[in-house]
Amino acid sequence: MHNVVLTVDVDWAPDWAMKQLLDVLVEAETPSTWFVTHESPMLDVLREHPTLVEIGVHPNFLPGSSHGESPEEVISECLRFAPEARTMRTHCLVQSTPILQTVVDASPISVDASVYLRDLSGVSPSTLPLDHGRSLTRFAYVWEDDLEFFAEQPRWDGPRFITDRGTSDEITIIDVHPIHFALNSASVGPYERLKAALGNMRNVTEADAAEFRGTAPGARTFIQSMLEAKNTLDAEFTTLWSLAESKRLTDAR
Repeated sequence: MHNVVLTVDVDWAPDWAMKQLLDVLVEAETPSTWFVTHESPMLDVLREHPTLVEIGVHPNFLPGSSHGESPEEVISECLRFAPEARTMRTHCLVQSTPILQTVVDASPISVDASVYLRDLSGVSPSTLPLDHGRSLTRFAYVWEDDLEFFAEQPRWDGPRFITDRGTSDEITIIDVHPIHFALNSASVGPYERLKAALGNMRNVTEADAAEFRGTAPGARTFIQSMLEAKNTLDAEFTTLWSLAESKRLTDAR
């Protein structure tokens, strides 16, 4: 079975952008895993869809992080606003063995998707053994909207992307950002101009963003075209935690 996981790096997106993406996914009855970054009324909206939405966290371990100064503080803050999280992807993919050790020691998180390997085929989970009898199940992901910006041949055709990856025993984990979905970003330029003009992205309104929205194939059309063709694809859409459960890897700790 070809398993497809749609993951969302919230990245401090405004609520309206999160809502746009959520509405499209819910209407298509498509499961998704949201790596959240901050406390927001949208968290409770996400929780209204427990059969479709998994809440994970997107801890920021970079210097100057609003989540905290140490890995312990970062994890504690993320679990404060998302105590149900069992999965994560780190912001900017910042990671190290000590950081991952702290994650498993200080939290119930046991599944990670912080490894990006574009176009990798034959994806399979790996169990990383750590100290104190702990371990972390890790999945690589293979498509990310804001990294397609820099590809010589970016892939914005969602159904073709899934079909080209095959139909049997494949895992395809996709990463989209609410703001790039809202802008239908196909390059970094419009987002950077919006950010330069208005500053803090959490304060950007839908009206503010309208003039920066792209009409060519981009992040939004990639997701929407995939969802529209979902019933014709030989693939099963699931959440990251459910995928790990299906592989019997959620008890790795």
